[in-house]
Amino acid sequence: MIEERERIAAALPGYELGARLGRGAFGLVLAGRHRGLGRDVAVKVLPVDQDGATERSWNEARLLASLDHPHIVRVYDAVAAEDLHLIVMELLAGGPLSRRRDLTGETACAVGLAVAAALSYAHGRGVLHRDIKPANILFDAAGLPKVADFGIAKIAEGSATTASTVIGTPVYMAPEQILGGRLSAATDLYALGVMLYELLTGNPPFDPALPAPALIHHHLHVLPPPPGGVPAQVAAVVMRTLAKDPADRHPSAHAFALDLARAATDTYGPGWTSRAGIALRLDDDVRAAANQPTTPAPASTIPATLPAPTDIREPPAPARQPSDVGAPAPPSTAAFTKLPTQRADPPPPNLTPAIPPTAREEADRPRTRPKRRLALVSAAALLAIAGTVLAFTLIPGDDPPPTSSPTPAPTSPASTSALPPLGSPLTGHTSSVYSVAFAPDGRTLASASGNPDNTVRLWDVSDRFAPRPLGSPIAADSARSVAFAPDGRTLAAGSFNSPVRLWDISDRSAPRPLGYLPTSHPIASRSVAFAPDGRIVASGTRDGTVWLWDVSDPSAPRLLGSPLTGHADQVNSVVFAPDGRTLASASYDGTVRLWDVSDPSAPRPLGSPLTGHTGAVESVAFAPDGRTLASASYDHTVRLWDVSDPSAPRPLGSPLTGHTDPVYSVVFAPDGRTLASGGADNIVRLWDVSDRSAPRPLASSRTGHTEEVYSVAFAPDGRTLASSGADHTVRLWQIG
Repeated sequence: MIEERERIAAALPGYELGARLGRGAFGLVLAGRHRGLGRDVAVKVLPVDQDGATERSWNEARLLASLDHPHIVRVYDAVAAEDLHLIVMELLAGGPLSRRRDLTGETACAVGLAVAAALSYAHGRGVLHRDIKPANILFDAAGLPKVADFGIAKIAEGSATTASTVIGTPVYMAPEQILGGRLSAATDLYALGVMLYELLTGNPPFDPALPAPALIHHHLHVLPPPPGGVPAQVAAVVMRTLAKDPADRHPSAHAFALDLARAATDTYGPGWTSRAGIALRLDDDVRAAANQPTTPAPASTIPATLPAPTDIREPPAPARQPSDVGAPAPPSTAAFTKLPTQRADPPPPNLTPAIPPTAREEADRPRTRPKRRLALVSAAALLAIAGTVLAFTLIPGDDPPPTSSPTPAPTSPASTSALPPLGSPLTGHTSSVYSVAFAPDGRTLASASGNPDNTVRLWDVSDRFAPRPLGSPIAADSARSVAFAPDGRTLAAGSFNSPVRLWDISDRSAPRPLGYLPTSHPIASRSVAFAPDGRIVASGTRDGTVWLWDVSDPSAPRLLGSPLTGHADQVNSVVFAPDGRTLASASYDGTVRLWDVSDPSAPRPLGSPLTGHTGAVESVAFAPDGRTLASASYDHTVRLWDVSDPSAPRPLGSPLTGHTDPVYSVVFAPDGRTLASGGADNIVRLWDVSDRSAPRPLASSRTGHTEEVYSVAFAPDGRTLASSGADHTVRLWQIG
């Protein structure tokens, strides 16, 4: 360090060097003082170029030098001497926002206005920040907040830009940023909304301690609750910034600032900015809005929850979930180049469970097909990145190649006459395989087989062309359904004859039994599903009830409330909506029911049962956006339901016909545009459901199964479909 200081001093002869202020992924920071001007400065010492770090920091220097705004940190000089790169910027002695505690509502809103002012200025000059968070908001000695660390900022081209290297902090990243899609001012506003939520409540909308895949899933699909204890008008402004679709957020940082200023003034009264203890430099109209109350909006106009998400409109990659493929990234930065019948008596064994939520934890693909394919990298590396910076790298280049004609759309399932198989069938089960499910990382597949096999098997499907068994078969009495927890560490299986059973599969090659979910009497749980947060398990039973368990500690699960009653016959399928607030169940009684499980200890029915099928309903699945439900029936059809308002569901379009026998399983693809179904006609069929009111069949083919298909499941990347059936096999199929 002594030698390094000497080199720095030699490169900056006009400055005196002081104490070390900090060290991070983007370099060492020293205090300094300009000898002639007597001006205190901070000297940022960039690391020797590694993974583009120096280039990013020089980019920061160039950007900051071009920006002149009171709420943006100023750069005074940049020096390069051999392999030493230095940036001299103003010293912000007040420290970062992340160190401040017990902020008042006024203070939090004032910070929001300051950051919005900085972003409005930067966006007006075509610069996106991409990493707004408390640690990057610093205060000078007078209490003026300034946005710092433009090291990962990007020059925007027009109104939006595609990230060639998408980096940010996972807790604050917008869906389109996670997916490597088109970025805009709305991307920074999402991060600002997350930060404000945290400042107002003490916690961000999604728990940073969640495993990385679960955290990413929440950003992509889960609607956060309104910030608790925050006045409704302020909460409504914050919640708008957290919309999944960028188009549903404020059109600009300036529009956000006006909205927040008015809401805060109506809430805290005129003069609130002076009580906030924050120095502000605001545009005249924003300052006026912060001092002049408006007529409060009627409570009915203030949204209680985040608007339901729609497809991300700009083109990310088709995959959402990360995969455990490739070498892990360094701990401080993680490379992430784009991770669910007519009645027979006794019931026939050709039943399939609900596709568990984890098999649907994928990103919405936009309505515009992606122009570039992204490579997969280690999800294991993601487990260490909560609160760190993620790096995503696009392949093959930064931008699509120039063309004088429209870019042709990638091949879709409709363009093929048959689903191409991947490798050989997975064999080993000695009886019908009733259920298949992918783990959240996409590298493991689980399959469940009934009597006389009575096992659950795990398969390593990292190489889709050469899947292989993992460990020994897991003993599971008459297994009928299987589901992974969102963190991938727990496996649940339902049974024809016994309660739900859990296993710890942290070591996939050596699963450890955790016992049965406790019940007051032996009960056969035919279907099982985890809630998106992994803390609740639902099961449907042969006696027509649905049960909920708290599995926060999977080694000590406990029953929640009383069983849900209403079905007149056995429950074949249960599935949680992506937001975890609604549960759907399907029954031999020919109906589908919806349940409000926002308070799992006191669930309640929602609306009337969904009727229309003329036979038993075997499977239900939610679309990734949570607005559509699909159901499969013994009447040979699949139906779609609009459940945007789960208390008033309604049918969408006509039933999907084509199967010539009972349909046992249905599941949406990660992009929400394709539906897969499998049935007793030995066929897996695909449906284009881009227009949910007018679905249409895509190419269908015999999958190779020689008997009934009981279960279908999409991999998290959406490019592989798994199916299982009465021929004792599991098959993998290439979709895209």
